Amino acid sequence: MKFEIVQSEYGPIKGVHKESALGTNYVSFQSIPYMKAPIGKLRFRDAEPMDKWSTPFDASFEATTYYALNFVNGECEGKEDSGVLNIFTKSVKPKKLYPVMIWIHGGGFIHGSSTTEIYGPDYFLQKDVVFVSINYRLGAIGFLSLNDKTLGVPGNGGLKDQLFAIKWIKRNIHNFGGDSNNITLFGESAGAASCHYLSISEQSKGLFQRIILMSGTSLCKTWAFMPRFLCQKFSDKLARKLGWKGKIGDERDLLEYLENASAVDIVVATKSLLNADESFGLGMISPFVPVVEPYESENCLISKDPVELVKTAWSNEIDILFTGNSFEGVIRSDNNDERAIAHLNKYPAFFLPLLELNLSRDDPKAQELGQKIKSLYFSKHQEMTKDSRESYLRFSSELLFWNGIYRAIQSRVKYARANTFLMRFDAVGEFNMVKDLKNCSEYQGAAHGDDLFYLFKNIVFDIPEKSSKESNVIEKMIGMFTSFAINGNPNCEEISPVKFRNVDDENVMKCVEISENGVSELLLPDLEKLKVWASLYHENENFFNSKL
Repeated sequence: MKFEIVQSEYGPIKGVHKESALGTNYVSFQSIPYMKAPIGKLRFRDAEPMDKWSTPFDASFEATTYYALNFVNGECEGKEDSGVLNIFTKSVKPKKLYPVMIWIHGGGFIHGSSTTEIYGPDYFLQKDVVFVSINYRLGAIGFLSLNDKTLGVPGNGGLKDQLFAIKWIKRNIHNFGGDSNNITLFGESAGAASCHYLSISEQSKGLFQRIILMSGTSLCKTWAFMPRFLCQKFSDKLARKLGWKGKIGDERDLLEYLENASAVDIVVATKSLLNADESFGLGMISPFVPVVEPYESENCLISKDPVELVKTAWSNEIDILFTGNSFEGVIRSDNNDERAIAHLNKYPAFFLPLLELNLSRDDPKAQELGQKIKSLYFSKHQEMTKDSRESYLRFSSELLFWNGIYRAIQSRVKYARANTFLMRFDAVGEFNMVKDLKNCSEYQGAAHGDDLFYLFKNIVFDIPEKSSKESNVIEKMIGMFTSFAINGNPNCEEISPVKFRNVDDENVMKCVEISENGVSELLLPDLEKLKVWASLYHENENFFNSKL
């Protein structure tokens, strides 16, 4: 086994030479700590710098996640000290520094990690890029938000971890062969929403040069944003669940209790905090996600509603590639039981993004608008049944993902001075694992998360045969993503003669679509439905003057 030692600002780091599953030689540096262990009084607070070390840090092993529930078995696993990043490079001393691609994993802000079991760098390392992935705090530990300024827990700790890691990378990546002036930030789902939040915050100005947002933006507010007025409700509810007997509203006592509670207990208790209205109705995934911070501070990341921040964001000056999957809503197939169906039939207002519109489920206006959206997917007066599952999941695609993607692109059309590209992923093959797990293989389209298996080597699938459809899709995906990272342009030999064009008209929104049969340029499917969704908010955006 051959090792490689490089210097960092905190001390020497020892990596190991490896060979990818595709035969590419590279150097792997894993589990590099970028922040002090967030334990005790640091559990909910902003990231702090590591102490320096003198002997080489062993970066030859895989990191664990922060404490989180396993996607498959539902068990809590991980540890509380996992603020680490991973760097994979073909050479620490290339003739010319490589462009850098920083990956932020998804998981609804409550699951996931940067593990190579899911996010192996093998496909990316065929190209001349440095691939970096990071861990960040999740759930209540990463996103608890308290109003009392003296407590120093305004929220968005998980996002601030990401920012802290990106700054570390910016300062040190040249030692690993990476170009600190050519960084692309990319992520999927909550990872994409995270990237978007970072790109509209002044705190990250100039730290990266372009972004790829896969199936998520900060405007996917159903699951990626928590209104300010709900923060105390969920923090109190969590503490009560754990046995806290203090006075509601006493944030100092609550914080002290949560600082001393078991991290595992916090994760497990969070799972059962959402009621039927919040999960089945509003579509929430977690009660602890990004928020508008209650006061300005040195590290304030989100100072206003993201709808306002996108208008003047510094990232309007850099290129963005948006991607979305053709059947995102499959992720919600578990809501097809009798209880969820009855709930939605009883309250048609739940066909709306109610919190964004500042409406309640019983408001006559909400009932009216809910029926308007419902009619896009169901025939008049038709109620949901198990047999109408596909229509419900198509609706969920727009509610949870495409509505937010479309509105973010709308904002770019209006305010950005750089290029905006759009890709729709519609490939179906053996690698569509999410679709299979959700028992939705009979439906056309790619489920939320299916695209990941065409970008990353993982423990589930072997490298496909070179002549297979799966291999062909991987080649095109990696070609587009790395071309965008290297040149700022997703157009590449792998998809030629089809070309991406800058999206400059929200009414004629063209995209490049990749399927198992090839690549094409087309008008975004369901564009007319998305226009109806957008009409809910009104042109003057009065609905956004809501309770934050």
